[in-house]
Amino acid sequence: MKKIKYIAFSIIALFAFNNKVFAGAYISTDKSQVTPESTFTVTAGVSGVASWNVHVSASGPVSGCTINAADATESATNGSKSYSVTCKATGTGTITLRLSGDTTTESGANSAISGTRTVSVIARPSGGGVTPSRTTPTTPKRTEPTKSSNTKLEEFGVKGYSISPEFSNDNNNYSLTVPFDTTNITIYTSRTSDKQKVSGNGDKEVKTGDNKFEVVVTAEDGTKRTINLNVNVDTKPITIKLDGKDYTVIKKKEELPNLDIPHEDMPLTIQEQDVSAYRIDKIGYILIGLKNNEGKVQLYKFDSYKNNEKEPTYELFNYLKIKDMNLVILEFPTKKIPSGYKKYTEKIGDTEYTVYKLDKDSKYGLIYATNAETGKTNIYKYEKSENTVQIYEKLAKKATVDKTEKYKKLILIMGAAIIILVLLTTIGFTKKPKDKKQEKSKSENSLTKKDIKKIEKTTKKDEKKNKKKQKKGEPEF
Repeated sequence: MKKIKYIAFSIIALFAFNNKVFAGAYISTDKSQVTPESTFTVTAGVSGVASWNVHVSASGPVSGCTINAADATESATNGSKSYSVTCKATGTGTITLRLSGDTTTESGANSAISGTRTVSVIARPSGGGVTPSRTTPTTPKRTEPTKSSNTKLEEFGVKGYSISPEFSNDNNNYSLTVPFDTTNITIYTSRTSDKQKVSGNGDKEVKTGDNKFEVVVTAEDGTKRTINLNVNVDTKPITIKLDGKDYTVIKKKEELPNLDIPHEDMPLTIQEQDVSAYRIDKIGYILIGLKNNEGKVQLYKFDSYKNNEKEPTYELFNYLKIKDMNLVILEFPTKKIPSGYKKYTEKIGDTEYTVYKLDKDSKYGLIYATNAETGKTNIYKYEKSENTVQIYEKLAKKATVDKTEKYKKLILIMGAAIIILVLLTTIGFTKKPKDKKQEKSKSENSLTKKDIKKIEKTTKKDEKKNKKKQKKGEPEF
């Protein structure tokens, strides 16, 4: 008897556990596993109550699977009540059924009821048929990791040289110039990912002129990036000897020094090679760039001769920019150097020039130059502290006129003085002195040879003083 009670209790407990039913109510299905588009029956019930208010809701891939209180009718007597509904699976997944509501006993006691039930909906096997009581496990689909599209490089360049512009992952075009005797270069790269692939790098042969190369970076997902490199192998350098020193002719315009004077760019041929040059039409100059052994580049005036009658000549081009005036400094002709002026070297700005001064400390200096805007050549007087220039010949002419006028006035004054003295002397000789006092007076007023020499000496001193004043700042007096 005890054994029978134990088995009955176990069955009731197992039923209650599988259906998760509470407060004497239950919810059950005729199938625990179905396939899409198939149907199954859901039954909700309760026992030992006078009345009930029941509701069944469903979620998941299902349709037509609800029970409301108004639909629930008694299907049995003696306090047992139940209601069934047919449901349809609409897809794969899990259908969840929920029971809720309340009951009332004969004595009027009120209790809440609840319960849940699940049904698995699996895909129909290709062989047909399914075993309702057994769930076939599904293998989750494997998700492949996203591949990188990174084509950036850590480094890119040519060993031993600097590319232009400096490498950046935002730029794909670069250039480089190498010496004329270069036959090989090495393009190097450094990847940012081991999954990248780089082609087109490594050792490359180059020839005179432009050599174009492409370096292709391929990302993990196949994305490609092409980097273009132009390597220009320079032609053989043009070398000349000037004043016993070797110079190299600059061929490219971008390597020439800047020139503020209005000019035109022009091509030139030297030793059968193309050279970039400047042309200043106003003064008829052609300028080229020469680089010395220290790497310093300066402009030189270039002169060639018809049918190569003579070797081309090169003369250093110096010009002085003062305010709006550009003066091309020339060698001072010996015959035009004013008397008393000596040669000095003076730094004006960042350049040393040859100037002529009365003495080392004089603030004025003379330069011989051509005005690049007018094409006229003159002697210019330069004042360093004010950084100004004036045409010296005009100043000298004015000074000469002023000097002549001063000498004329001096001669007139001296002439008048001499005439007066002569008259006084004549009067003194024609009249006889009345007494010794008169004789003495006559003697004092007479001009002797000594007096005349004294006057001449004083005049010469005045002239020397005038020249000294002039020396302090030509053409000042």
